[in-house]
Amino acid sequence: MSKKLIPVFALLAGFAAFLSLTSCAHQQANVPQTQEERLAEADGLSTSGKCGQAVPLYEKLLSEFPKPEIAEQAKFRLAKCRMDVGAYELAIPEFKEFVDTYPKSDLVDNAAYLAALCYLKETPRIERDQTKTTEALSELTLLLRKYPTTDVKADVEAAIKEARSRLAEKEYMNGQLYFNLGDYQSARVYYDYVISDYGDTEWAPRALLGKAESFERQAKPADAKGAYEQIVKDYPSSDSSRQATRRLKELGGVSEVQAGSDSSKSSGQ
Repeated sequence: MSKKLIPVFALLAGFAAFLSLTSCAHQQANVPQTQEERLAEADGLSTSGKCGQAVPLYEKLLSEFPKPEIAEQAKFRLAKCRMDVGAYELAIPEFKEFVDTYPKSDLVDNAAYLAALCYLKETPRIERDQTKTTEALSELTLLLRKYPTTDVKADVEAAIKEARSRLAEKEYMNGQLYFNLGDYQSARVYYDYVISDYGDTEWAPRALLGKAESFERQAKPADAKGAYEQIVKDYPSSDSSRQATRRLKELGGVSEVQAGSDSSKSSGQ
């Protein structure tokens, strides 16, 4: 064989080997992923903060009728991804559909909690309509009744407290609006609502203070004194209590409640 042909054969052999390797690689690349692998890929993106890339993967996986256990995980994580990117209007129905579809899932209470939390995150500034806050409170209260031992109980209770505080603040601000307009009777309607329905919030002593001041504006010192005394008695550690105590002294003496408290302090010294 001519020595000149040897490099040609070597080149052809090398090219054939290259084609073989390329073909193998192409075949490997075309091997379809399992549902578990595709879920893991989407999960990897979502946990690394790339929910925008994870969402279409979850959606595609769910559109292909995956195994029940895969569908359950993908559905929950899709809703969570939507929530994480602030798409609350899309996340809420996803979470609710999850609750309806997988009522026996270990994640059902978490899904219900996150749906309610989405409502709470959607709430506008306090001076605007608080329908979303009311919806959140309703969902959270129902959740505790249905799942009293849920592992997110502390989170649910904190969210309930936040929702109640927002609603109380809204009613208090309505009262303040009427107070500033000089319509003290209407102002007290809102103050009384805060006191009776949201007495466990920080807005209750403020509402009582507004109520007392409205009585003073109408030259009703006895009624004002009664409201001030209630603040001192029911909310002794609040800023409103300190203001009420000062005002009681200016109205002609310390309240019986405060006098008793001062007497106890003196006897203990």
